Parts: sequence; C-alpha cells; structure tokens
Amino acid sequence: MANKVWSALIKSLCVAALVAGTVLAEPAALHGDIGIPNMALVKENMREYYKSGRYLKEVDTIAEQARVYLETNLPRHQGRKPAVVLDIDETTLSNYPHINSFDFGYIPKEWVAWIQQAEAPALVGPLAFYRYAQKNGVAVFFITGRTEQEREATERNLRKEGFDDWQELVMKTNGDHSATGTYKAQHRRRLTQEGYTIVVNLGDQLSDLEGGYSESVFKLPNPMYYVP
Repeated sequence: MANKVWSALIKSLCVAALVAGTVLAEPAALHGDIGIPNMALVKENMREYYKSGRYLKEVDTIAEQARVYLETNLPRHQGRKPAVVLDIDETTLSNYPHINSFDFGYIPKEWVAWIQQAEAPALVGPLAFYRYAQKNGVAVFFITGRTEQEREATERNLRKEGFDDWQELVMKTNGDHSATGTYKAQHRRRLTQEGYTIVVNLGDQLSDLEGGYSESVFKLPNPMYYVP
C-alpha cells in the first residue's frame, strides 16, 4: 500500500510540475522498488511555481470560473435550495507555510500542531467565491478530511480568515479511515436528500470531486500532495 501511495504521489507531483511549465529530470534514483525522480529538483520546481505567483494566480482563475458558473446558473434555482460545497485544505485555506517548512514532508504530529495554531491563510480567489455565494443566498457547506478533534481550531481559522458563516462544517469522526472520495460523496448525497442542489463543488483533489451529487465540479491546482 505504501508503495502505491508513493507512486501516485510522485506521479501527481510530476504532472503538476509539468503543467506549471517546469521540466523534470528523468528518474535518477531508486528507493526500494519504486522509481522516484530527482526529488530535490521536484521540490525546487514546486517552490518556484509558488514563488513566481503562478500557483496562486491559477487558483484564483479557477475560483473565478466557479463564481461565474454559479452566477450564470443561479436563476435556474430560484425557489429551491442552491448550495456550494468547499473543501478546506488547499481549497479555502493554504498550508504552504507549513508544507514548505517541512520540506514537503508529512509528520502527523507536526501537522496536527499546525492545525491547532489556526494560522493557515485564506486563498484569495476561493474566499471571493465564498463571499459571492453568501451574498446571494447560497448555502455553503464545508466537507473536509480533517477530524472532529480539529473542529475548534478549524472553525477559528476559517473565521479569522473571513469565512465567517456557513451552513455546516462536515468533518470525519476521530479514527475514521474511510476513503476520502467515498466519505465526501456520501455527505453530498445526504445534502441532496435534504433538498439542496449542489450547484458547485470546489476542491483541490480528485477525491474531493468524484462520486457525483453536484451539478458542476472545479478542481484547483495542488502540486504539493495527493490524496488517493
């Protein structure tokens, strides 16, 4: 399982870097039975992608496309219960300061400590999308892979960054290791059964968007990690 996750992660990093217009070296090192490219170069490309402003610009561009879609299609939902679904990490809040400081590594204890600090900055385009939805009477739902034990810090971070009201914040129960795509689709299904029409589903991972129960999906770029 670990090998499959690493392979998927490296593939996603390479694709993201290539999409960003960078050039990666051919695989130069073998770690166990997994061919891994020159990771130092991959990380350098990701940092350059971020520092150049291209990453944030592309996030804003896609968030604006989602806003335009919502604006265009809202008239069809008059008298109904229109809604949007947003992910949190790398969709509404950016964890780049933490990810960069740990050299794109993942240490569970440090990740939890970062969340508890509630210092993740808002992504500008998604915040504008959120504010448009709120202003126009659209119910906003957050569905995140974060767990209930992180609820207080997550709510505090969201409010501090301008996401100050929402219909519901859906979080995993502590110890829930179910597949992200399945878990999120189940909650979108529940919302539709409650009478909501999910006009836009916005996320940075394919697992945020797969499984249906939304009229449209918009995927933000994320060259930093991959959630299978």
